[in-house]
Amino acid sequence: MTRSRKIFCLLSLMLALPVLADAQATYPFGTIIKRVFEDVSKNAKNVERPAEKALGSLQKDGTWPDINYGDQSITNWQPAEHIGRTQDLVQAYTSKGSMYYGREDLYGSIIKALSVWFEKDPKSGNWWHNEINMPQRLGITIILMRFATKQLPEELENKLFERMKRGDVEAKTGANKTDIATHFFYRALLTEDKELLEFSLNELFKPVSLVDGEEGLQHDFSYLQHGPQLYISGYGSVFISGVIKIAKYVAGTPYALSKEKLALFSTFYRDTYLKTLRSRYIDFNVEGRGVSRPGILRKPSEKYQLNNMVLIDPEHTAQLENERLRVDSSVTEPYKVQAFHKHFWKGDYTLHIRPEYSFNVRIASARTKRSEMGNKENNYGRYLSDGATNIQVRGPEYYNIMPVWEWDKIPGTTSKDHNEDLKMEVNWGETGRNEFAGGVSDGVYGATAYQLDYDGVKAKKSWFFFDEEVVCLGADINSSASEAVTTSVNQAWLNGNVSTSLGKSFKKESFEELKSGANSWVLHDNVGYYFPQETNLKISTMEQSGNWFKINNSHSANRVSGNVFKLWIDHGSKPASASYSYIVLPAIKNIKSYNPKNLSIISNTAQNQAVYHSESKIFQAVFYVPSSVEINNAVITVNKPCVLMLKEAKGGKFDLFVADPLQKESSVVVSMKDVKTGKLKSVSVELPGGAYKGDTKKVGF
Repeated sequence: MTRSRKIFCLLSLMLALPVLADAQATYPFGTIIKRVFEDVSKNAKNVERPAEKALGSLQKDGTWPDINYGDQSITNWQPAEHIGRTQDLVQAYTSKGSMYYGREDLYGSIIKALSVWFEKDPKSGNWWHNEINMPQRLGITIILMRFATKQLPEELENKLFERMKRGDVEAKTGANKTDIATHFFYRALLTEDKELLEFSLNELFKPVSLVDGEEGLQHDFSYLQHGPQLYISGYGSVFISGVIKIAKYVAGTPYALSKEKLALFSTFYRDTYLKTLRSRYIDFNVEGRGVSRPGILRKPSEKYQLNNMVLIDPEHTAQLENERLRVDSSVTEPYKVQAFHKHFWKGDYTLHIRPEYSFNVRIASARTKRSEMGNKENNYGRYLSDGATNIQVRGPEYYNIMPVWEWDKIPGTTSKDHNEDLKMEVNWGETGRNEFAGGVSDGVYGATAYQLDYDGVKAKKSWFFFDEEVVCLGADINSSASEAVTTSVNQAWLNGNVSTSLGKSFKKESFEELKSGANSWVLHDNVGYYFPQETNLKISTMEQSGNWFKINNSHSANRVSGNVFKLWIDHGSKPASASYSYIVLPAIKNIKSYNPKNLSIISNTAQNQAVYHSESKIFQAVFYVPSSVEINNAVITVNKPCVLMLKEAKGGKFDLFVADPLQKESSVVVSMKDVKTGKLKSVSVELPGGAYKGDTKKVGF
């Protein structure tokens, strides 16, 4: 049987479940709760050991001696372990085939443990445990026991329902609303409360709508949480998993997710979230403070979520199946990957995807918040929003590198070179200080710009995206501080030797300062770095060490180490109007034969930065002020700051793409003057407004 046929049969079975559901429950409650039970139940072979361990240390009064029930910690909260162990007992008690299935002595232990939880009612200093984590886990525990040989006493169930009545779901937004609504949903199923079921599903699916700058799903299909802060994964993935899970439970019932909301949700999942994954490894830019958690960048379970997505969105089965193969690494990475480029004007983020690589950029502005520190997580991520470039060919280039990162050399960023990493000072996200941040895109190519003004360093930074090259420019770099200022080209795990155009090859434990001449290059791990001008470079393949606890106090202080490829540009102390230019060549096959004849860096000044690709016939430019750029005997002038792209079309015409990185203007005039003939043509581009300020506008020229 083909996979598509299997999915069809499974979907048909789901739709037929009203007939097969628990006869004691009312439709659709019985149908839905049975699906939940089947989803949360564990295989009998996986439940016995955890149950044996939990049962072995459980005391007669229903407590565990190693748990401090008065603990109120915001992370590693001890009482949460009580519910975790209780669930281990319940899983074993309700799993047919388990040696503990239906055992009377285990039932008694479960009753004691749940009674203790009600009586002690422990609380964390972190609201998430109190209003989301514990009520959800209690709901799952009670649902499991509903399918046991002997159910919980009604009196105890009712007491536990009271402990679940926590969290103001109407006051929350985005993923937090979805999370709280989930345990409202569980309680509605258990109590067969139709009004509560309708309310919970309305609140649960309410975040599946477009909002303008508020927390949640944006009009550019980025996802923001904790204010206007990029969280495509992290809170975004919580939102995704919550919606997929509940939508699967209610599929084929009167409470199914509407077609309109499914279309919005599917677009976000397929065209934003999944595109941040290279194989099963996600872009570190989209995880927020979660980037400081071990293992967070690897998503091996995404294949299961994709399977569930097919059940609720069968229209896109073919695409979702291709994505499952890709993120499951069961095929080579380029498998049916299409060229894609998008700048998210609400999220201050750029995706640039090719079959051979991904190159993504995160910036910030006064309209968004910088990457946050919170709950003692992401303590050193102060520069994560300053043009961080995620360059992936294989996928795991940055996987679990964060404990050993030098945090003032985040890939792509320009910052002070501190003697020691500086801890962040503001919790829950600091609003950006710069107004100028944005990008232009036609869906395949584009340019992104960022006017850096942070921590005593100012710079104009831009990225110009083509098929085989990404041109990275920096100009007007200034700092009055005594520390040297650097631009980090990359900082990733060392994978093989590093070679250069100077004939030097670096293995492990090497450090070199290079005054590279014009047209020099560095190659590491299938990525080339080409320097058109003389540049002060530093290369390190030294071992770097650290620990997870330093960057996230919830994790181990054990030493972590590894050899790191680190390449950076040294601008020196107190740079004045400094600049840089380099071209990233991801997945290049032979860098020795690379000739940038198709690429021309037209300008790299405080006024504008511009690049022309002659083979593609694409001109891209960033205008920080009204100014002009000359290219191919033509002078292009704008009357307002903007980012633009000009592409040759048929019949001597051009397609002009324009975006406003200040998100203030209603129009911009673009002019082109022929130097030889003096002929001038101009077009006034009406820019998008409202929620689409900052989006790209296309016109003929």
